[in-house]
Amino acid sequence: MKVIIDFLVVSNIFFFFYLVTYASYLMISNVYGSIKMYGYRKLERLHNELNHSFYFPISIIVPAYNENVTAVQTVDNLLKLDYKTFEIVVVDDGSTDNTKQLLIDEYGLELAPHTLIRYQVPCKPIQEVYKGKCRNIPIVLISKENGRCKADANNAAINVVSYPYFVCMDADEVLQRDALTYASRAMLESDNVIGVGGNIKISNNVRFKDAMPTSAALPKNISVGMQVLEYSRAFVGSRIFQDLTNSNLIISGGYGLFKKSAVVAVGGYDQKSLGEDMELTVKLHEYYRRNKLPYAMKYVPDSVCWTQVPASLGDLRRQRERWHCGLMQTFAKYRKMILNPRYGVIGMLTMPFMMVYELFCSFFMLLGLFVIIASTYLHVIGTPYVLFVFLIYVLLGTMMTITTFIDKLYMKNDYFSTGDVVKGLGISILDAFFFRPYLFTIEFFAFFRYKKITKSWVSPKRVQVNTESMSL
Repeated sequence: MKVIIDFLVVSNIFFFFYLVTYASYLMISNVYGSIKMYGYRKLERLHNELNHSFYFPISIIVPAYNENVTAVQTVDNLLKLDYKTFEIVVVDDGSTDNTKQLLIDEYGLELAPHTLIRYQVPCKPIQEVYKGKCRNIPIVLISKENGRCKADANNAAINVVSYPYFVCMDADEVLQRDALTYASRAMLESDNVIGVGGNIKISNNVRFKDAMPTSAALPKNISVGMQVLEYSRAFVGSRIFQDLTNSNLIISGGYGLFKKSAVVAVGGYDQKSLGEDMELTVKLHEYYRRNKLPYAMKYVPDSVCWTQVPASLGDLRRQRERWHCGLMQTFAKYRKMILNPRYGVIGMLTMPFMMVYELFCSFFMLLGLFVIIASTYLHVIGTPYVLFVFLIYVLLGTMMTITTFIDKLYMKNDYFSTGDVVKGLGISILDAFFFRPYLFTIEFFAFFRYKKITKSWVSPKRVQVNTESMSL
């Protein structure tokens, strides 16, 4: 019995510091993010406006599988981008609906049989390429054999694009009108920059006019509201903080700007990965550090892309299962980097931290819950201590929510009301007692469902975004 009690005492101490360490990291990163956002706004006021003198051409890749609901609207919004030189490349990945024909008819695209295709990265065969222009902006439509994953569609586009830099996004998104201007500025700061991650925000319940948000109140759907807070914490706090040491492990597949030559050098996107965006980011880190090549991957919070998130718990479960399996795959594939000083901060700090607080977090939380219950039953700890731990957990979550709204004060084109703050605080409490445990449960069972989770690319249910003006 003494051994069990000693184990429970040590476990309680470990679990307490486990929670406090993670919450402290999130809190520090969010506060740092707020300070940086304030600094960005001061710097912008000092310079008054961005320098528009220098541009480089960018190809925007939009993979599409059965996207007839949103494909035309997505291209229409891209045509409104405030950027001088870019092309739009839509990849119809063997759709069984009329996505391809809709795009051909809408933009008057014509078959281009003599298009140069250089298979620099692997992909399923490209069958046809259509080309056209709208508002003097080139539009390319690639029709290919279904590759059963987004990675294959991305690779097909890389083999066709005309420009040395490309953006990868999803077919249900709104790329904010000034997004490329901010992202390209980060590329222009140094020749060593090979990738730029942008800020992903949630478009559910947001209204747009000419690819800019006009209202962005917290949605009535509680599940979506929780995801809004989750994304704000991740894309403003953690990403800005990790940018300090060039150690961001993911440039989101929802929106990222890359140097094409760098991506080709590492073999493009991995078609076998369920998390192709993280896999590519880690692969670039591994390649450049292993070969001792100078490089940087930046995060730019003012470069914004708006995306739809699952509105139902069932769709959310399927999304997070795939995300967690992708995380497992990436850590298994690049396990040699973990605690390897050759890979610097990424190997010694970032990956071990992600492994403990992301990959295996559900196991630690389940163990912690078991320890608390057993300790209470055996009177190792008292009820006041249990309540104290949970109170700290809830208070830290609430403080992070408040920090999220402070961040919004310094975000360009972000909107919220007093009602949103009150709703956000209420959601943060639900987040602690429902949303986070729900996600932990999904992640825990993902380990055991790994082989059953399909690798086929099935798009979730799409809806058109609320757009006030679609005029071109």
